[in-house]
This record gives sequence, structure tokens and C-alpha cells, in this order.
Amino acid sequence: MSKAVCQVFGIRHHGPGSARRLVQALDNWQPDCILIEFPADAQGELQQVARLALEPPVALVIYAPDNIQQAFYYPFARFSPEWQALQWAARHRVPVQAMDLPAGIQLALRNQQQLRTDQRPNHTLQQDPLGEIARLAGYDDREQWWELTFEQETDDLALFAAINELIQALRTESDNSRETLLREAWMRQQLRKTLRSSYQRIAIVCGAWHSPALLEVARFKASSDQQVLKGLPKTKVNAAWIPWSYPSLARESGYGAGVHSPAWYEALYDHGAGAVIYWMVRAAQLLRDEGMDVSPAHAQEGVRLARTLAAMREQRIPKLDDLRAAALSTLCGGSEERLALIAQRLLLGEKVGTVPENASVVPLQKDLTQLLKTTRLNKYWGLTGEQWLKANKTNPQGGIDLREANDLLKSQLLHQLLILAIPWGRRQEASANDLGAFKELWCLKWQPLFSLSVVEAAMWGNTVREAAANKLRQPTTDANVLTLAQAVLLGLRADLPAAVQAVIQQLRDRSALTRDVQELLAGLPALIKIIQYGDARKTDVTALALLVDEITPRLAAGLPGAATALDEEAAQLFLRDLLATHRGLCQLNLPLLDLHWWPALQKLSTLPSTVPLVQGLATRLLFDRERLDLETTSRRLDYALSRGNEPLEVANWIAGFLHGSGLLLLHHPALWRLVDDWIAALDMDEVQAVLPLLRRTFSQFSPRERQQMLHLVQHPPAPATPTTVAPAAHYRQDALAELLVGVKAWTG
Repeated sequence: MSKAVCQVFGIRHHGPGSARRLVQALDNWQPDCILIEFPADAQGELQQVARLALEPPVALVIYAPDNIQQAFYYPFARFSPEWQALQWAARHRVPVQAMDLPAGIQLALRNQQQLRTDQRPNHTLQQDPLGEIARLAGYDDREQWWELTFEQETDDLALFAAINELIQALRTESDNSRETLLREAWMRQQLRKTLRSSYQRIAIVCGAWHSPALLEVARFKASSDQQVLKGLPKTKVNAAWIPWSYPSLARESGYGAGVHSPAWYEALYDHGAGAVIYWMVRAAQLLRDEGMDVSPAHAQEGVRLARTLAAMREQRIPKLDDLRAAALSTLCGGSEERLALIAQRLLLGEKVGTVPENASVVPLQKDLTQLLKTTRLNKYWGLTGEQWLKANKTNPQGGIDLREANDLLKSQLLHQLLILAIPWGRRQEASANDLGAFKELWCLKWQPLFSLSVVEAAMWGNTVREAAANKLRQPTTDANVLTLAQAVLLGLRADLPAAVQAVIQQLRDRSALTRDVQELLAGLPALIKIIQYGDARKTDVTALALLVDEITPRLAAGLPGAATALDEEAAQLFLRDLLATHRGLCQLNLPLLDLHWWPALQKLSTLPSTVPLVQGLATRLLFDRERLDLETTSRRLDYALSRGNEPLEVANWIAGFLHGSGLLLLHHPALWRLVDDWIAALDMDEVQAVLPLLRRTFSQFSPRERQQMLHLVQHPPAPATPTTVAPAAHYRQDALAELLVGVKAWTG
């Protein structure tokens, strides 16, 4: 039997020029076995490539089943040399073997901190040596350096021999990390095993940095490699194919040896020297599709300009900066916005890969795929852009009816995915009071990284329901009454009753321990919303109703103390939560309103220490519910507007009193006159100080209300009794004129 011959092909990961020349070299050399730099424990998944209809970009994720966050991701694009080697092997029915250190060992070493970052000298050089050489040669576009350096070489084997020689020289000037040494020892052991088989022509496809370590395997003692690998820890791992995307493949996404411009690299792989023409034509077509005035002549001029810019730099081919500059000048007319669109679509790209159902996937993905079929949502999964669920021409926003079994399943699945941090659907409120309605509007927007999110969510369970329930009941250190109440509502909508009970218990514990009135005030409206939701869905919310009964007296007792010494932002937040809580309690109409809530509002409206904004709101709420009559309200307003109070404090009191609606002033002339007289009594400096706050207050009113107020300013109502404001008479004309200008501005 003749001795086997090895040929090492040192490639650049995701390098289109490297991939193109590798295919040519394999065609010329015709190996009968290919070894690829890939974890040995993913051998089964590599063999699937030959029989699966995988559409790159895809990635193989190798993960620890007990902690899926511990994982390695190996992305492939069509222009990746490793992918092309796999495709070549499938076409020629040549066996492929994964020869790299198993991922299970690498994960175990990482967990034991035996591969620390300080043990990785010159990591960038080892990760992408050809790219680093390009940078050292002065090229920021590494594929341009490849074209200029290697594409003139017609002998493919000589080209890779030159790369191996170049890397050999680099390795003499750089130390290798322990990780690199372990991996290369494992690769040599796998190569020795293959050499003992019946193969005659063995092709080795690996990152260029490793090629010298595999060129002359006889120079390394097998016993030394065996000793290095002895006793290495190992953990169990699983592997699964997942769709990937060009944005994920880009370097800034953080996984592996990505590239800045995947879409451009695809054009380079497909068209080689003609990539510039192809790309410029595509850019012109893109702008035309967006309704912009671009002609074929613009594309021709863009190609000429890109080549001219390259020639001015004494370079034979344009680089990416030349393409951008040429497109900006000829196609975009100097518009950076147009260039950004071109860069997003044709440099970065939006391509998303696909993985067939019979591929190795995590159990959660299998369950999700089945649920998508059951709920008939599979036709939306994978569609880019916003898609309204069950939309049609007559009803563009669609909507689902929860009284229909399949629509109810749709809603539950979408809520379960929200719990798992897969925000595929965004629920739109059908109306302001739709809690008891059975219609839901959903806007679906699929993202390529949802496939990765599914893998990450698999740590919580093997089915969507199980994973969502486990994650929902998992306590968090930063949980408060509001977030726990929102989690309960989400769990109810996702139909996870057992998990909901666990969260309710957490909510009871948290509400019993907290002394933060603002936290209770923010969380109580969410609890009330859940009770209303439960009533509409016939869900047992007795425990939550009891919790509201427990929280409300404590909250009422703490309100007066919490409404003091608040800055403007805190006062606005307090007002928002107080108003939401008040409306919710009034809707429930509980007996505790008379016992606790109304007395608390009375204190807020009268205590001098209450911030004016909240004091005004409390007075308004009491008046609206006839807890204060008109005479008492007028007296309190008159007191709040007295000259002894600071104008800004008065303006804040008015802002709280008139919050959301000005009908109070329109229906009660006596109250209008009090406000009108107060403004008339202000001097011009005081008017200037309070005008922005008054403008903000009155801008919340409806256009109709503002029009009526403008009429009252122009035609004041007759006073019930003669009154004079002599000290302020000489200010009245100017103050009213100032207010009139403001009201006209508000009314448009």
C-alpha cells in the first residue's frame, strides 16, 4: 500500500477569496478524505450537512445541556472556506472528519479557568493571521489585500504553500497560548489516526495559523502530544443547527471571526473581479426600488469613479472605502441617509439562513415548531417586517377572538414567548377599556436572532410552556411590587396557573416587607388591572383581591408622609401613580374607600407639607366625587391662590387641580374668576416665571376646551358680586394680553 499524502490548506475564516481558491485547489488535487478544523464531538452534525437542506448563513451551537449559556457558536456563510469544503465533499462523496479539540473539553477547561485570557498572547494574530498581515501591510480592507497578493498566482497548491511558509515565519516570532497548543496536539493525533487508515490523499482545511503545526506531523512526537492531552477534563455537550444572519455574522455581533460586510463578501465570492460592477448595479436598483431617481448611467459612473479612486492610490482594485465614496457621489447625490441604506442592505446585508426540521435542534425548538403549526402561526415565523396577525384588506390590523380555541392558543403562545424574552409579538390595546374584551391585536415582527434566543431559552425547559413557567416563577433580586404584578398578568395571559401562584406568593412577601410607599403606589394599579382581567376571563383572583385589601390601608396611611419634600420629577411621578391607583380603586368600589382612601386624600389636600402639585390633585379628586362641595373647593382654591404663596407653588397647585381636563373651570365660573384674578394680580416678572408651567397645564386640555377658554379671556363672565383688585389694576391689561397670546398658541 502506498504512503498517504497530506496537503494542508491554511484558510482565512469567512474569507471569500480563500474559499474560492480552496474549491479550485480541491478540484485540482481531488482528495479522498478531508479533515476540517472543527470540534471532534460535532462529527455527527458535520455529516448531516451532506443530507440536510441547510441554507447558509447557519451556525452550529455546541452547548452544555445543563447550562445552555455555556456554548460555542460556529457560524457558516456561503463564502466560508469550511462550508465550501463541506459542500465539495458532499458533491464528490468524500468523507469529512472533524479534527479539532472537542468542545466538551474546551468548555470544561473554561469552567475550571484553565484557559485564562492572560494565557492568550497575541490572540488577534492567532485568530486571523492573514487579516493581521493585511493590516500590517497597510490595508484596512483585508480581502483587497488577498486579491492583490494572491489572486495573480495561478497554481492553487503553490498559493497555499506560500501561505503556510508565511505563517511559519510569523509563528517563530509569537508564543502560542495553552489553548492553541492543546488544540494542535489533538489535531495531530487525529491526523495520525487518519494516516493509519486506507486514505491516499488527505486534505487538511484549517485556520492558517495552525497549518505549520500540521505540515510535518512527523516532527512532533506522538507521545508528547499524548502526554499534553492526558487527564483533560470533559463535560457533556449537545449540538444543534440554528439559523444565522449576516448581522450576526458581522464582527460587531461578537461571535467568532466575523466580517464587517458579509453582503459584500458574498458578492466577492460569487463574482470575483466583477463584484464592483455587480454591487454598484445592485445599489442603483435598491435606490430605484425606494423611489429615488437613479439611472444605469449613475451605476456606470459609480464603477468608473471607484476604479479611478483605486488607481489614484496606485491600487489595481477598489476597496470598500472607494465603493462608499463612489456611491455617495454618483448614486446618493451626497446624501448620507441614502448611503446608510445601501450599507445596511448591500454591505452588511439582511440575509437569514434556514434550518430544516429534520436537523439536530434543541428540544425547545422542536416544541416551538410544532406549536407554530398547531396555532397556524408558522406562516408568520421567519417573515421580516411588521405583520399584523390575521390582517386583511378590509381590516389591516386584523385581530384575534379569544373565544375561538385556536386564537386563544395563539395568544397564550405569544405571551409565553414574551416571558422567554422572545418578543416576536407586540400586543396592542384595542381600546382604553378593553380589559373585558375578547379581542386582541398583535403586531408580529420576526428577528433573525430569535432562533438564538430559543437556544438560550432552552435552559428553562424542553417545551415552551415548561420553559415559560420555570422562568416566570424564578425569583429575581430586583423584583418589586410593580414588576411582580406585571409578571402575574403576563402569566395569566400565558395560561400558566401554577407559575402564577408562585409569583403571587412572591408578590405577597414583597408587599408585606416593603416600606416604600412609592413602590406600593406604582404596583397597586397593576394588581387592580389583574383583578379586572381575571373577572373578564373567569380566573380566580381571590388571593389578589385580598392582597389589595391588605395593601390599601397601609398605602393610605403612608400617603401624607410620602407626598412631602418631592422635587418636580418625583412629584410628577407621584401624581401619575396616585391618579392611576385612585381610578383603579374607584372602579373596584371596595368598602375600604370610605374607611381609608377618602380620609387619606382629605389629608393630602389640607396638609401644608404636601407638595402643591399633589395637593391640587387631591382637591380635584375629592371635588369630582362630591366629597367637597363647590363652596369649600372655591375657598381652598382661593387660599391656594393667595398672594402670600409663591407664584410657582401656586402654578403647581393649579397644574394638579386641573390635571387632564379644564372642564372644571368652564362649568364653574366662580373657579374661573379666581384663577383669572390671580393671573391678573401677577406682575410681569412673575408672569414670565409661571407661564411655561401654565402653558404645559393648559396644553393637556382638548382643543374645544382651549377654544372656550380663549372666549372667556376675551369676554370675561360677569362677577357674581362686585369685586376690585385695585393693587393689581395696572398689571391686568399686560397680564391678560400675555395669557391671551399663550391661549391662542395652544389653540393653534
